[in-house]
Amino acid sequence: METVVRKIGNSVGTIFPKDISPKVGETFTILKVGDTYILKPKKEDIFKNEKDWEGFRESVTSEDSEWDSMKLEGKEY
Repeated sequence: METVVRKIGNSVGTIFPKDISPKVGETFTILKVGDTYILKPKKEDIFKNEKDWEGFRESVTSEDSEWDSMKLEGKEY
């Protein structure tokens, strides 16, 4: 799938093909890695309100910790 960069006013932009287009008004962060541009959807920072996380560490069970440290066996597909 390809698209072309076009001049839009004093900026440049591109048109997304219909089958992969983001929703109008969606906000993205643009990252540049080498010559590759990555559009990353902006998400709300779930850690911004410390009160939402009060008591969380105390609520983690030993079973939760085991799941977090479990090593995968075999191949992932």
